[in-house]
Amino acid sequence: MKRLGIFLGFTPKQMVPHEGIARLIGFIVKGATESGDISVTLAGPSWLKPEIIALLDDANVPRGSVEIVTTRKEPYIVKIWRVLAKIKSRDKKPKARKHRLKRLVKQLLLLVVSWLSTRSTLLFVAGCILLAAAALILAIPLLLVLIFLAAAFVGSRTLPRVSRHPISHRVLGKLGEFKLSVTSSLNIVDRVRESELKRLIGKVNRRKDIDVWYVPSMFWPEVSGLQGKVVMAAPDIVFYEHPSQYTTAEFRGALDRISASVKAADHLICYSDYVRQNHMVERQHVPEERVSVIRHGFVDTSAVERGDGSREASLDVLHSYLQKKKHQLPSYLAGFRFDDVPFLFYSSQVRPHKNIEGLVITYEKLLREHFRPVKLVLTGRFSGNDRIAGIVRKHGLERDVISLPSVPNDVLAALYRLSCLSVNPTMFEGGFPFTFAEGYSVGTPSIMSRIPVVTEIIKDESLLDMMTFDPRDRDEMLKKILWGMDNADALYNAQRPLFDSMSMRTWTTVADEYLGLMRKVAEE
Repeated sequence: MKRLGIFLGFTPKQMVPHEGIARLIGFIVKGATESGDISVTLAGPSWLKPEIIALLDDANVPRGSVEIVTTRKEPYIVKIWRVLAKIKSRDKKPKARKHRLKRLVKQLLLLVVSWLSTRSTLLFVAGCILLAAAALILAIPLLLVLIFLAAAFVGSRTLPRVSRHPISHRVLGKLGEFKLSVTSSLNIVDRVRESELKRLIGKVNRRKDIDVWYVPSMFWPEVSGLQGKVVMAAPDIVFYEHPSQYTTAEFRGALDRISASVKAADHLICYSDYVRQNHMVERQHVPEERVSVIRHGFVDTSAVERGDGSREASLDVLHSYLQKKKHQLPSYLAGFRFDDVPFLFYSSQVRPHKNIEGLVITYEKLLREHFRPVKLVLTGRFSGNDRIAGIVRKHGLERDVISLPSVPNDVLAALYRLSCLSVNPTMFEGGFPFTFAEGYSVGTPSIMSRIPVVTEIIKDESLLDMMTFDPRDRDEMLKKILWGMDNADALYNAQRPLFDSMSMRTWTTVADEYLGLMRKVAEE
Protein backbone atom coordinates (compact mmCIF):
# COMPACT_ATOMS: atom_id res chain seq x y z
CA MET A 1 0.00 0.00 0.00
CA LYS A 2 1.58 3.23 -1.19
CA ARG A 3 -1.35 5.62 -0.78
CA LEU A 4 -3.88 5.90 2.00
CA GLY A 5 -7.25 7.45 1.28
CA ILE A 6 -9.16 9.24 4.04
CA PHE A 7 -12.84 9.70 3.23
CA LEU A 8 -14.68 12.56 4.93
CA GLY A 9 -18.45 12.91 4.61
CA PHE A 10 -19.20 15.56 7.22
CA THR A 11 -21.93 18.09 6.57
CA PRO A 12 -21.08 21.84 6.56
CA LYS A 13 -19.67 23.05 9.88
CA GLN A 14 -19.91 19.54 11.35
CA MET A 15 -16.15 19.03 11.39
CA VAL A 16 -14.66 21.61 13.77
CA PRO A 17 -10.86 21.72 13.18
CA HIS A 18 -9.95 22.16 16.85
CA GLU A 19 -12.27 19.54 18.33
CA GLY A 20 -12.99 15.83 18.60
CA ILE A 21 -12.57 13.63 15.55
CA ALA A 22 -10.90 16.39 13.49
CA ARG A 23 -7.99 16.49 15.93
CA LEU A 24 -7.65 12.70 15.78
CA ILE A 25 -7.60 12.78 11.96
CA GLY A 26 -4.94 15.48 12.12
CA PHE A 27 -2.75 13.33 14.35
CA ILE A 28 -3.12 10.31 12.03
CA VAL A 29 -2.35 12.33 8.89
CA LYS A 30 0.69 13.87 10.57
CA GLY A 31 1.96 10.46 11.64
CA ALA A 32 1.38 8.97 8.18
CA THR A 33 3.16 11.80 6.34
CA GLU A 34 6.09 11.66 8.74
CA SER A 35 6.46 7.90 8.15
CA GLY A 36 7.93 8.74 4.73
CA ASP A 37 6.69 5.75 2.70
CA ILE A 38 2.94 6.38 2.40
CA SER A 39 1.17 9.22 0.58
CA VAL A 40 -2.16 10.53 1.85
CA THR A 41 -5.26 11.63 -0.04
CA LEU A 42 -8.05 13.45 1.79
CA ALA A 43 -11.39 13.27 -0.04
CA GLY A 44 -14.54 15.18 0.91
CA PRO A 45 -17.43 17.25 -0.42
CA SER A 46 -16.60 20.69 -1.78
CA TRP A 47 -17.95 22.41 1.32
CA LEU A 48 -15.32 20.69 3.48
CA LYS A 49 -12.23 22.08 1.75
CA PRO A 50 -11.77 25.07 4.13
CA GLU A 51 -12.15 22.72 7.13
CA ILE A 52 -9.67 20.23 5.63
CA ILE A 53 -7.10 22.99 5.14
CA ALA A 54 -7.72 24.23 8.70
CA LEU A 55 -7.31 20.68 9.97
CA LEU A 56 -3.92 20.35 8.27
CA ASP A 57 -2.78 23.74 9.54
CA ASP A 58 -3.92 22.92 13.06
CA ALA A 59 -1.93 19.66 13.00
CA ASN A 60 1.13 21.41 11.50
CA VAL A 61 0.96 19.27 8.35
CA PRO A 62 2.37 21.08 5.26
CA ARG A 63 -0.45 21.48 2.74
CA GLY A 64 1.72 20.31 -0.14
CA SER A 65 2.41 16.97 1.55
CA VAL A 66 -1.23 15.86 1.31
CA GLU A 67 -3.51 15.58 -1.72
CA ILE A 68 -7.00 17.06 -1.32
CA VAL A 69 -9.80 15.80 -3.58
CA THR A 70 -13.27 17.36 -3.46
CA THR A 71 -16.36 17.61 -5.61
CA ARG A 72 -16.28 20.49 -8.08
CA LYS A 73 -18.90 22.94 -6.86
CA GLU A 74 -21.06 23.42 -3.81
CA PRO A 75 -24.82 22.80 -4.18
CA TYR A 76 -26.81 26.03 -4.23
CA ILE A 77 -28.61 25.04 -1.04
CA VAL A 78 -25.24 25.00 0.76
CA LYS A 79 -24.34 28.41 -0.68
CA ILE A 80 -27.66 29.80 0.55
CA TRP A 81 -27.05 28.24 3.95
CA ARG A 82 -23.61 29.85 4.16
CA VAL A 83 -25.04 33.28 3.38
CA LEU A 84 -27.75 32.89 6.02
CA ALA A 85 -25.24 31.58 8.56
CA LYS A 86 -22.92 34.50 7.85
CA ILE A 87 -25.74 36.99 8.36
CA LYS A 88 -26.81 35.26 11.57
CA SER A 89 -23.32 35.04 13.07
CA ARG A 90 -21.87 38.34 11.88
CA ASP A 91 -20.07 40.40 14.48
CA LYS A 92 -22.28 42.68 16.51
CA LYS A 93 -19.67 45.36 16.30
CA PRO A 94 -21.12 48.79 16.98
CA LYS A 95 -20.97 50.90 13.87
CA ALA A 96 -19.71 54.45 14.02
CA ARG A 97 -22.59 56.91 14.25
CA LYS A 98 -22.83 59.10 11.21
CA HIS A 99 -25.59 61.35 12.56
CA ARG A 100 -27.48 61.10 9.28
CA LEU A 101 -30.83 61.85 10.90
CA LYS A 102 -29.41 64.87 12.72
CA ARG A 103 -27.98 66.30 9.48
CA LEU A 104 -31.26 65.65 7.65
CA VAL A 105 -33.29 67.47 10.32
CA LYS A 106 -30.84 70.36 10.23
CA GLN A 107 -31.15 70.66 6.44
CA LEU A 108 -34.96 70.58 6.65
CA LEU A 109 -34.96 73.33 9.28
CA LEU A 110 -32.69 75.48 7.11
CA LEU A 111 -35.06 74.93 4.19
CA VAL A 112 -38.08 75.97 6.32
CA VAL A 113 -36.23 79.09 7.53
CA SER A 114 -35.38 80.02 3.93
CA TRP A 115 -39.02 79.48 2.92
CA LEU A 116 -40.38 81.66 5.72
CA SER A 117 -37.81 84.31 4.85
CA THR A 118 -39.23 84.77 1.36
CA ARG A 119 -41.24 87.85 0.36
CA SER A 120 -42.88 86.11 -2.60
CA THR A 121 -46.57 85.32 -2.06
CA LEU A 122 -46.41 82.59 -4.71
CA LEU A 123 -43.51 80.79 -2.99
CA PHE A 124 -45.19 81.14 0.42
CA VAL A 125 -48.51 79.65 -0.82
CA ALA A 126 -46.67 76.85 -2.65
CA GLY A 127 -44.75 76.07 0.53
CA CYS A 128 -47.97 75.91 2.55
CA ILE A 129 -49.49 73.47 0.03
CA LEU A 130 -46.39 71.27 0.14
CA LEU A 131 -46.32 71.36 3.94
CA ALA A 132 -50.00 70.38 4.14
CA ALA A 133 -49.43 67.53 1.69
CA ALA A 134 -46.42 66.32 3.68
CA ALA A 135 -48.49 66.42 6.88
CA LEU A 136 -51.21 64.26 5.26
CA ILE A 137 -48.64 61.80 3.92
CA LEU A 138 -46.86 61.50 7.28
CA ALA A 139 -50.11 61.21 9.22
CA ILE A 140 -50.74 57.63 8.05
CA PRO A 141 -47.34 56.13 9.09
CA LEU A 142 -47.49 58.19 12.31
CA LEU A 143 -50.88 56.66 13.09
CA LEU A 144 -49.50 53.18 12.38
CA VAL A 145 -46.55 53.83 14.70
CA LEU A 146 -48.90 54.93 17.47
CA ILE A 147 -51.02 51.80 17.01
CA PHE A 148 -47.89 49.63 17.10
CA LEU A 149 -46.65 51.32 20.29
CA ALA A 150 -50.05 50.86 21.93
CA ALA A 151 -50.12 47.18 20.95
CA ALA A 152 -46.58 46.72 22.25
CA PHE A 153 -47.58 48.34 25.56
CA VAL A 154 -50.61 46.10 25.95
CA GLY A 155 -48.57 43.06 24.90
CA SER A 156 -45.85 43.79 27.44
CA ARG A 157 -48.49 43.76 30.16
CA THR A 158 -50.42 40.67 29.05
CA LEU A 159 -47.89 38.36 27.33
CA PRO A 160 -45.93 37.43 30.48
CA ARG A 161 -49.15 36.26 32.14
CA VAL A 162 -50.25 34.41 29.01
CA SER A 163 -46.84 32.77 28.55
CA ARG A 164 -47.00 31.40 32.10
CA HIS A 165 -50.35 29.74 31.48
CA PRO A 166 -50.19 25.90 31.03
CA ILE A 167 -52.12 26.12 27.76
CA SER A 168 -49.46 28.46 26.36
CA HIS A 169 -46.72 25.95 27.22
CA ARG A 170 -48.65 23.15 25.51
CA VAL A 171 -49.24 25.25 22.37
CA LEU A 172 -45.58 26.27 22.12
CA GLY A 173 -44.52 22.68 22.75
CA LYS A 174 -46.77 21.42 19.94
CA LEU A 175 -45.41 24.07 17.58
CA GLY A 176 -41.87 22.99 18.42
CA GLU A 177 -42.72 19.33 17.86
CA PHE A 178 -44.37 20.21 14.52
CA LYS A 179 -41.25 22.11 13.42
CA LEU A 180 -39.01 19.16 14.36
CA SER A 181 -41.30 16.64 12.65
CA VAL A 182 -41.35 18.67 9.43
CA THR A 183 -37.56 19.05 9.46
CA SER A 184 -37.11 15.35 10.19
CA SER A 185 -39.53 14.24 7.48
CA LEU A 186 -37.80 16.36 4.85
CA ASN A 187 -34.33 15.00 5.78
CA ILE A 188 -32.77 17.95 3.96
CA VAL A 189 -29.28 17.48 5.40
CA ASP A 190 -29.26 13.74 4.70
CA ARG A 191 -30.49 14.22 1.14
CA VAL A 192 -27.84 16.83 0.33
CA ARG A 193 -25.09 14.77 1.98
CA GLU A 194 -26.15 11.57 0.20
CA SER A 195 -26.23 13.27 -3.20
CA GLU A 196 -22.83 14.94 -2.72
CA LEU A 197 -21.14 11.79 -1.37
CA LYS A 198 -22.32 9.81 -4.40
CA ARG A 199 -20.71 12.43 -6.65
CA LEU A 200 -17.52 12.26 -4.60
CA ILE A 201 -17.42 8.45 -4.69
CA GLY A 202 -17.90 8.51 -8.47
CA LYS A 203 -14.92 10.86 -8.75
CA VAL A 204 -12.51 8.93 -6.51
CA ASN A 205 -13.51 5.59 -8.05
CA ARG A 206 -12.04 6.75 -11.37
CA ARG A 207 -8.55 6.49 -9.88
CA LYS A 208 -6.85 3.18 -9.18
CA ASP A 209 -4.03 4.11 -6.80
CA ILE A 210 -5.96 3.89 -3.48
CA ASP A 211 -6.29 0.34 -2.20
CA VAL A 212 -7.55 1.16 1.30
CA TRP A 213 -9.82 3.91 2.54
CA TYR A 214 -9.87 5.03 6.14
CA VAL A 215 -13.36 6.27 7.09
CA PRO A 216 -13.43 8.08 10.48
CA SER A 217 -17.18 7.85 11.06
CA MET A 218 -19.93 5.24 11.12
CA PHE A 219 -22.60 7.63 9.79
CA TRP A 220 -21.91 7.39 6.04
CA PRO A 221 -23.40 4.19 4.59
CA GLU A 222 -22.65 5.57 1.11
CA VAL A 223 -19.06 4.29 1.51
CA SER A 224 -20.36 0.89 0.44
CA GLY A 225 -19.87 2.25 -3.09
CA LEU A 226 -16.13 2.86 -2.67
CA GLN A 227 -13.75 0.71 -4.68
CA GLY A 228 -11.06 -0.77 -2.47
CA LYS A 229 -11.08 -1.96 1.12
CA VAL A 230 -12.70 0.16 3.82
CA VAL A 231 -11.24 0.43 7.30
CA MET A 232 -13.70 2.29 9.49
CA ALA A 233 -13.33 3.95 12.88
CA ALA A 234 -15.89 2.62 15.34
CA PRO A 235 -15.45 4.86 18.41
CA ASP A 236 -18.69 3.77 20.07
CA ILE A 237 -22.44 3.53 19.65
CA VAL A 238 -23.50 5.72 22.54
CA PHE A 239 -27.21 4.98 21.89
CA TYR A 240 -26.63 1.56 23.44
CA GLU A 241 -25.44 3.12 26.70
CA HIS A 242 -27.96 5.98 27.01
CA PRO A 243 -30.92 5.29 24.70
CA SER A 244 -33.28 7.60 26.60
CA GLN A 245 -31.02 10.62 25.95
CA TYR A 246 -31.07 10.20 22.17
CA THR A 247 -34.76 10.18 21.28
CA THR A 248 -35.13 13.53 19.48
CA ALA A 249 -35.71 13.95 15.75
CA GLU A 250 -32.01 14.74 15.34
CA PHE A 251 -31.08 11.18 16.22
CA ARG A 252 -33.91 9.26 14.54
CA GLY A 253 -32.55 6.86 12.00
CA ALA A 254 -28.97 7.32 13.22
CA LEU A 255 -28.69 3.73 14.43
CA ASP A 256 -29.87 2.48 11.02
CA ARG A 257 -27.15 4.52 9.30
CA ILE A 258 -24.55 3.19 11.72
CA SER A 259 -25.58 -0.43 11.12
CA ALA A 260 -25.50 0.07 7.33
CA SER A 261 -22.05 1.68 7.55
CA VAL A 262 -20.68 -1.13 9.73
CA LYS A 263 -21.82 -3.67 7.14
CA ALA A 264 -19.95 -1.72 4.43
CA ALA A 265 -16.63 -1.90 6.30
CA ASP A 266 -14.03 -4.60 5.78
CA HIS A 267 -12.48 -3.88 9.17
CA LEU A 268 -13.35 -1.78 12.22
CA ILE A 269 -11.10 0.11 14.63
CA CYS A 270 -12.27 0.70 18.20
CA TYR A 271 -10.46 2.68 20.87
CA SER A 272 -11.31 0.37 23.79
CA ASP A 273 -11.92 -3.27 24.57
CA TYR A 274 -15.30 -2.38 26.06
CA VAL A 275 -16.68 -0.93 22.81
CA ARG A 276 -15.17 -3.71 20.72
CA GLN A 277 -16.85 -6.45 22.74
CA ASN A 278 -20.09 -4.85 23.91
CA HIS A 279 -21.00 -2.67 20.94
CA MET A 280 -19.49 -4.28 17.85
CA VAL A 281 -19.24 -7.99 18.57
CA GLU A 282 -22.26 -8.52 20.81
CA ARG A 283 -24.69 -5.85 19.54
CA GLN A 284 -23.67 -5.41 15.89
CA HIS A 285 -22.66 -9.09 15.47
CA VAL A 286 -19.36 -8.26 13.77
CA PRO A 287 -16.91 -11.22 13.76
CA GLU A 288 -14.15 -10.68 16.33
CA GLU A 289 -11.41 -11.00 13.72
CA ARG A 290 -12.85 -7.97 11.88
CA VAL A 291 -12.53 -5.63 14.87
CA SER A 292 -9.25 -4.29 16.24
CA VAL A 293 -8.48 -2.00 19.18
CA ILE A 294 -6.04 0.87 18.59
CA ARG A 295 -5.92 3.20 21.55
CA HIS A 296 -5.36 6.94 21.30
CA GLY A 297 -1.90 8.44 21.44
CA PHE A 298 -0.49 10.87 23.94
CA VAL A 299 -1.64 14.48 23.59
CA ASP A 300 1.06 16.96 24.63
CA THR A 301 -0.70 20.30 24.96
CA SER A 302 2.56 22.06 25.82
CA ALA A 303 3.68 21.49 22.22
CA VAL A 304 1.08 23.95 20.94
CA GLU A 305 1.56 26.62 23.61
CA ARG A 306 2.63 30.09 22.56
CA GLY A 307 5.27 31.87 24.57
CA ASP A 308 7.56 30.41 27.20
CA GLY A 309 4.95 28.18 28.86
CA SER A 310 4.57 30.47 31.86
CA ARG A 311 1.32 31.56 33.48
CA GLU A 312 1.93 35.10 32.27
CA ALA A 313 2.33 33.93 28.67
CA SER A 314 -0.89 31.91 28.93
CA LEU A 315 -2.73 34.95 30.29
CA ASP A 316 -1.50 37.00 27.33
CA VAL A 317 -2.78 34.36 24.90
CA LEU A 318 -6.18 34.14 26.57
CA HIS A 319 -6.66 37.89 26.95
CA SER A 320 -5.64 38.50 23.34
CA TYR A 321 -8.19 35.92 22.22
CA LEU A 322 -10.95 37.49 24.34
CA GLN A 323 -10.12 40.90 22.88
CA LYS A 324 -10.20 39.52 19.33
CA LYS A 325 -13.58 37.85 19.89
CA LYS A 326 -15.13 40.53 22.08
CA HIS A 327 -17.99 41.17 19.67
CA GLN A 328 -18.91 37.47 19.51
CA LEU A 329 -18.67 36.73 23.24
CA PRO A 330 -20.93 37.94 26.06
CA SER A 331 -20.43 41.64 26.78
CA TYR A 332 -19.29 41.05 30.36
CA LEU A 333 -16.17 39.28 29.06
CA ALA A 334 -15.03 42.45 27.30
CA GLY A 335 -11.95 43.50 29.24
CA PHE A 336 -12.39 40.65 31.75
CA ARG A 337 -9.07 39.64 33.34
CA PHE A 338 -8.26 36.08 34.42
CA ASP A 339 -5.07 37.06 36.31
CA ASP A 340 -6.44 36.21 39.75
CA VAL A 341 -9.51 34.18 38.78
CA PRO A 342 -9.36 30.44 39.60
CA PHE A 343 -11.57 28.26 37.42
CA LEU A 344 -12.52 24.65 36.75
CA PHE A 345 -12.19 23.56 33.13
CA TYR A 346 -14.05 21.02 31.00
CA SER A 347 -13.11 20.75 27.33
CA SER A 348 -15.92 19.01 25.48
CA GLN A 349 -18.63 19.43 22.90
CA VAL A 350 -22.23 19.58 24.08
CA ARG A 351 -23.76 16.10 23.85
CA PRO A 352 -26.39 14.47 26.10
CA HIS A 353 -23.91 11.94 27.55
CA LYS A 354 -21.22 14.54 28.30
CA ASN A 355 -23.03 15.32 31.58
CA ILE A 356 -22.50 19.08 31.38
CA GLU A 357 -25.86 19.53 33.07
CA GLY A 358 -24.68 17.49 36.07
CA LEU A 359 -21.44 19.42 36.25
CA VAL A 360 -23.22 22.80 36.25
CA ILE A 361 -25.56 21.69 39.05
CA THR A 362 -22.60 20.38 41.07
CA TYR A 363 -20.68 23.59 40.44
CA GLU A 364 -23.59 25.65 41.77
CA LYS A 365 -23.31 23.79 45.09
CA LEU A 366 -19.57 24.34 45.11
CA LEU A 367 -20.12 28.06 44.62
CA ARG A 368 -23.15 28.71 46.83
CA GLU A 369 -22.93 26.07 49.57
CA HIS A 370 -19.16 25.68 49.92
CA PHE A 371 -18.36 29.32 49.07
CA ARG A 372 -15.56 28.55 46.63
CA PRO A 373 -14.90 31.68 44.50
CA VAL A 374 -14.19 29.87 41.24
CA LYS A 375 -15.58 30.06 37.72
CA LEU A 376 -16.52 27.14 35.46
CA VAL A 377 -15.15 27.43 31.92
CA LEU A 378 -16.52 25.16 29.18
CA THR A 379 -15.59 24.81 25.51
CA GLY A 380 -19.07 23.55 24.64
CA ARG A 381 -21.55 26.00 23.11
CA PHE A 382 -24.54 25.58 25.40
CA SER A 383 -26.46 28.74 24.42
CA GLY A 384 -28.60 26.67 22.03
CA ASN A 385 -29.22 23.90 24.57
CA ASP A 386 -32.42 24.75 26.43
CA ARG A 387 -31.75 22.43 29.37
CA ILE A 388 -28.22 23.62 30.14
CA ALA A 389 -28.95 27.28 29.40
CA GLY A 390 -32.09 27.01 31.53
CA ILE A 391 -30.15 25.64 34.49
CA VAL A 392 -27.57 28.42 34.18
CA ARG A 393 -30.33 31.06 34.17
CA LYS A 394 -32.32 29.39 36.94
CA HIS A 395 -29.36 29.49 39.31
CA GLY A 396 -28.14 32.93 38.23
CA LEU A 397 -24.85 31.57 36.88
CA GLU A 398 -24.70 33.60 33.67
CA ARG A 399 -21.44 35.26 34.75
CA ASP A 400 -19.97 32.23 36.50
CA VAL A 401 -20.36 29.53 33.82
CA ILE A 402 -18.34 30.76 30.85
CA SER A 403 -18.61 29.23 27.38
CA LEU A 404 -15.62 29.64 25.03
CA PRO A 405 -16.50 27.37 22.08
CA SER A 406 -14.20 26.20 19.30
CA VAL A 407 -11.05 27.77 20.70
CA PRO A 408 -7.81 27.18 18.72
CA ASN A 409 -5.20 24.88 20.20
CA ASP A 410 -2.97 27.61 21.66
CA VAL A 411 -5.93 29.07 23.56
CA LEU A 412 -6.97 25.57 24.67
CA ALA A 413 -3.47 25.06 26.06
CA ALA A 414 -3.66 28.41 27.86
CA LEU A 415 -6.99 27.49 29.44
CA TYR A 416 -5.63 24.17 30.67
CA ARG A 417 -2.54 25.81 32.17
CA LEU A 418 -4.53 28.55 33.90
CA SER A 419 -7.23 26.26 35.33
CA CYS A 420 -6.96 24.99 38.88
CA LEU A 421 -8.46 21.60 37.99
CA SER A 422 -9.58 19.75 34.87
CA VAL A 423 -12.94 18.04 35.42
CA ASN A 424 -14.44 15.44 33.06
CA PRO A 425 -17.91 14.27 34.22
CA THR A 426 -18.84 12.33 31.06
CA MET A 427 -21.25 9.41 31.33
CA PHE A 428 -19.51 7.49 28.56
CA GLU A 429 -16.57 7.65 26.16
CA GLY A 430 -15.29 5.29 23.50
CA GLY A 431 -11.65 5.89 24.44
CA PHE A 432 -9.66 7.16 27.42
CA PRO A 433 -10.49 10.90 27.72
CA PHE A 434 -8.01 13.28 26.08
CA THR A 435 -8.60 15.74 28.91
CA PHE A 436 -6.20 13.99 31.30
CA ALA A 437 -3.03 14.29 29.19
CA GLU A 438 -4.09 17.68 27.80
CA GLY A 439 -4.23 19.11 31.29
CA TYR A 440 -1.34 17.25 32.90
CA SER A 441 1.12 18.15 30.13
CA VAL A 442 0.78 21.83 31.10
CA GLY A 443 0.76 21.30 34.86
CA THR A 444 -2.94 20.80 35.68
CA PRO A 445 -4.25 17.67 37.46
CA SER A 446 -7.53 16.00 36.53
CA ILE A 447 -10.49 14.24 38.03
CA MET A 448 -12.85 12.26 35.83
CA SER A 449 -15.71 9.80 35.61
CA ARG A 450 -15.18 6.19 36.59
CA ILE A 451 -16.35 4.63 33.34
CA PRO A 452 -15.24 1.41 31.55
CA VAL A 453 -12.61 3.03 29.28
CA VAL A 454 -11.00 4.62 32.36
CA THR A 455 -10.91 1.44 34.46
CA GLU A 456 -9.35 -0.37 31.47
CA ILE A 457 -6.30 1.92 31.70
CA ILE A 458 -5.98 2.82 35.40
CA LYS A 459 -5.11 -0.42 37.19
CA ASP A 460 -3.88 1.23 40.40
CA GLU A 461 -6.91 1.01 42.69
CA SER A 462 -5.73 3.78 45.03
CA LEU A 463 -5.19 6.18 42.11
CA LEU A 464 -8.54 5.16 40.62
CA ASP A 465 -10.27 5.99 43.89
CA MET A 466 -8.36 9.27 44.21
CA MET A 467 -9.09 10.74 40.77
CA THR A 468 -12.41 9.25 39.66
CA PHE A 469 -16.07 9.44 40.64
CA ASP A 470 -19.40 7.93 39.66
CA PRO A 471 -20.78 10.45 37.11
CA ARG A 472 -24.33 9.69 38.30
CA ASP A 473 -23.44 10.54 41.90
CA ARG A 474 -23.24 14.34 42.07
CA ASP A 475 -22.36 14.28 45.76
CA GLU A 476 -19.29 12.17 45.01
CA MET A 477 -18.42 14.47 42.10
CA LEU A 478 -18.61 17.45 44.44
CA LYS A 479 -16.41 15.76 47.05
CA LYS A 480 -13.76 14.89 44.46
CA ILE A 481 -13.75 18.43 43.04
CA LEU A 482 -13.33 19.89 46.53
CA TRP A 483 -10.55 17.42 47.35
CA GLY A 484 -8.82 18.02 44.02
CA MET A 485 -8.86 21.80 44.53
CA ASP A 486 -7.50 21.51 48.07
CA ASN A 487 -4.88 18.87 47.21
CA ALA A 488 -3.88 19.80 43.65
CA ASP A 489 -0.15 19.18 44.21
CA ALA A 490 -0.70 15.77 45.81
CA LEU A 491 -3.09 14.77 43.01
CA TYR A 492 -0.65 15.97 40.34
CA ASN A 493 2.23 13.98 41.88
CA ALA A 494 0.10 10.86 42.23
CA GLN A 495 -0.85 11.03 38.54
CA ARG A 496 2.78 11.22 37.35
CA PRO A 497 3.22 7.43 36.72
CA LEU A 498 0.00 7.33 34.69
CA PHE A 499 1.11 10.31 32.62
CA ASP A 500 4.59 8.86 32.07
CA SER A 501 3.19 5.55 30.81
CA MET A 502 0.74 7.34 28.48
CA SER A 503 3.40 9.72 27.16
CA MET A 504 5.32 6.76 25.72
CA ARG A 505 2.49 6.19 23.24
CA THR A 506 3.12 8.84 20.59
CA TRP A 507 0.89 9.56 17.63
CA THR A 508 3.63 8.29 15.36
CA THR A 509 3.22 4.94 17.13
CA VAL A 510 -0.55 5.14 16.69
CA ALA A 511 -0.19 6.03 13.02
CA ASP A 512 2.16 3.08 12.53
CA GLU A 513 -0.47 0.77 14.04
CA TYR A 514 -3.16 2.21 11.76
CA LEU A 515 -0.94 1.87 8.72
CA GLY A 516 0.13 -1.63 9.73
CA LEU A 517 -3.50 -2.69 10.01
CA MET A 518 -4.36 -1.09 6.67
CA ARG A 519 -1.46 -2.87 4.97
CA LYS A 520 -2.74 -6.12 6.41
CA VAL A 521 -6.31 -5.42 5.20
CA ALA A 522 -4.99 -4.46 1.73
CA GLU A 523 -3.25 -7.82 1.44
CA GLU A 524 -6.28 -9.89 2.46
